[in-house]
Amino acid sequence: MRNRRDLTPDFSMVRGRRLLIALSGGADSVALAALLSDARASYGLELSAVHVDHAIRPESAEDAEFCRDLCASLDIPFHLERVDVPALAKAHRRGLETEARIQRYQILHRLREETGAELIALAHHMDDQAEAVLMHLARGAGPQGICGMRALDQEAGLYRPLLAYRKAELVDCLRARGMTWREDATNALDDNPRNALRLHAIPELEKCYPQFTRAVARFAASAQIESDFLAGLTRDYLRRSFFAPPGWCCRWLDLTVLPPRAVLRRALMEASGCDTLTHEQVNALEALCSKLRGRLDLSPDLMAERTGHRLYFARKNVEPIAPVPLNMNGATLCPPLCAIEAAPSPPIPVRNDPWRQVLNRDALKGAVVRTRLPGDRIRPLGCGEKLLSDYFTDRKIDRPLRDQVALVAVGSRVHWVTGIGISQEAAVISGDIAVSLTYSDDIIRRKNHAK
Repeated sequence: MRNRRDLTPDFSMVRGRRLLIALSGGADSVALAALLSDARASYGLELSAVHVDHAIRPESAEDAEFCRDLCASLDIPFHLERVDVPALAKAHRRGLETEARIQRYQILHRLREETGAELIALAHHMDDQAEAVLMHLARGAGPQGICGMRALDQEAGLYRPLLAYRKAELVDCLRARGMTWREDATNALDDNPRNALRLHAIPELEKCYPQFTRAVARFAASAQIESDFLAGLTRDYLRRSFFAPPGWCCRWLDLTVLPPRAVLRRALMEASGCDTLTHEQVNALEALCSKLRGRLDLSPDLMAERTGHRLYFARKNVEPIAPVPLNMNGATLCPPLCAIEAAPSPPIPVRNDPWRQVLNRDALKGAVVRTRLPGDRIRPLGCGEKLLSDYFTDRKIDRPLRDQVALVAVGSRVHWVTGIGISQEAAVISGDIAVSLTYSDDIIRRKNHAK
């Protein structure tokens, strides 16, 4: 064990930024507050701190006063928040530790916004990192889980500058400064997995491997580097192959060219939009990618379907878009699908643009813009009348897309399936009074029905 009585963490990655310190009053957070206070001038830091009183222990009010006094001595603006965790845990049917963590982070993120802080500074150290990695490993987490905690998580707004130090080093630092801290007696209870690891498993492992905790921290750091590289490859693949039109109830991956397996698995988890996928479900999704067709239930509301070169993620029960009367001279807005711009036009058919059509104005009297409904029918150009569902099948429109196609219809008679085709009844001939309809939505226009 290194004996660090005067720690000097490198805060350069947050130079000039506003930090909100999560201050529990324990040795870890007291050390963090003191070290940040020392460094604030040289690194141009703006600091504030918050203590969350969870109302779990009788001495919690004393912890709060200790933190208030500490911040006064360090000249750090202080915020106190109190939340009745026992009552909330009972109401939500969650354990005290889980409820406390949920409430604490909700408060931290709210205060971060209220105070204008850019990051929440947390006092996690190397021992915490080892516990986190072991807990993720015990739960069967994948590469992202066993990376452990990151020093700077910009997306989550979290900063952990003490991951390079052992708990004992932080305690030595405080003792050398003559500083005190508060002890939480619940940390000595082995009634939850984290405490059991800290109190029993890790000490036993360190008897066999004295540098076990440091080795796990090195492993986490290496895993983060490799995970970041894999994340970059996944982002590149998703940028090319993932389509999620805003407001649509389906999204999809283009599987024309499959990426390496590790990239595909990550892409599947991100593209699904489901944060509760199990290991078994990811395996099943990967297997689905190697089939020509198939369907998989992911949750009560979400399913995956393989069709052609795509893997769709779609809601199971899709409500039709409310019909919007077609404006014959101007814009018709049908969110979230599209806008259709109408204008008078000579009766000249459009031959090469499926997103613009010139139609017979009289045939469109009473027309609306909507999505499909049961019983819809269409009489395609040069064909007899058929069900819209059969028309979609004939035109090879994948089933998950069919609820997203904007239609121009009069009653159950469909006259324009946007991007696909028009009806014989609405087609123009010489002498007709015609109207030009133009579908507009840049995102959907680029991605919808792309073959």
